[in-house]
Amino acid sequence: MTSSWTPGRVFHLLRLAAVGVLAAAASVGTADADPAPAPGRTLVALGDSYTANPACDAIFVKCVDPDGTGLRACLHGPTSWPVQLGALMGLDSEDLENNSCSSATIDTGPTTSTGESVPGRDGYTLAQEALAAAKDGSFGPRTRVVAIQLGFNDAWPKGGAVTPAASSVFTCVFDLLRGCDENAVAEDRWPDPNAVTGPAYADRMRKVIEYVRYYAPNAKIELVGYPEVMPAGAGQWCADFLGTARWVQPRARAMVEYWNRLQDAERDAAGLLGIDFVDVKAATAGHDLCSPDPWFNGFLDPQHGGLPFHPSARGDAAVAAAVYGHVAQPN
Repeated sequence: MTSSWTPGRVFHLLRLAAVGVLAAAASVGTADADPAPAPGRTLVALGDSYTANPACDAIFVKCVDPDGTGLRACLHGPTSWPVQLGALMGLDSEDLENNSCSSATIDTGPTTSTGESVPGRDGYTLAQEALAAAKDGSFGPRTRVVAIQLGFNDAWPKGGAVTPAASSVFTCVFDLLRGCDENAVAEDRWPDPNAVTGPAYADRMRKVIEYVRYYAPNAKIELVGYPEVMPAGAGQWCADFLGTARWVQPRARAMVEYWNRLQDAERDAAGLLGIDFVDVKAATAGHDLCSPDPWFNGFLDPQHGGLPFHPSARGDAAVAAAVYGHVAQPN
């Protein structure tokens, strides 16, 4: 009897199994999840609003594409760092897969681990963004770079109900009575920075990293950090209005500490996962929200239109250059 277990069939079954694992992590169906064999795109970007950086302010210009479906509804700014990175790499638009989306998380879903529904927590996860890229045939031997920037929007610890959503940020920034010091953590108004650790970060994204490493074996996987919103040890937070006035929240230590813990956790996670960490905080140092020359959008700023507290075009250029510095290095 001739066996039907040929090497090709075994590889196909392994491929189906791997895609099934990724789809299960994304909590979406797997009936048509097996991506057709493809050479892949050169650059794949996965991330949140700091990656997508849409040209909307969420006040007068909504950040939703009414004609889009799925990830195609995620708007991307023309000067966002993946776009600028693609230009530095000399890529055309067809060789860049940008699945970043505002409100995206590593794996924080709309409910907590105890089943508590949390309004507003409905952004895409890393697994869902990666699955969409796989369906587009973006992972393959031609893929040179897979850049990931996520973590800020997640609940820490994983099953917690508190996330640094826009409403939490704005409440902390403009509440001069309570502020956003350690009391905000105790009052469940802000995530606990102590829960943001490298091992926890690595565990939450390990399955997707393994998947990408298998299907894009020649790619550099870059875990991209966040820009310097505020320097370490700072206790205040600033918000510019109309490009002319500045609001200062003097009690923002918990917010600043959270950003710094993310930086440390990302670096440690990259080491644990065996991937690159891109320190863009160093590339944007001295241009934080309270600096004389912030590389961030303010509220209704006529010179820097976009989401408040998100990088301006200059900030995105610095991030793109930092990532390109890693990409350009030989393996």
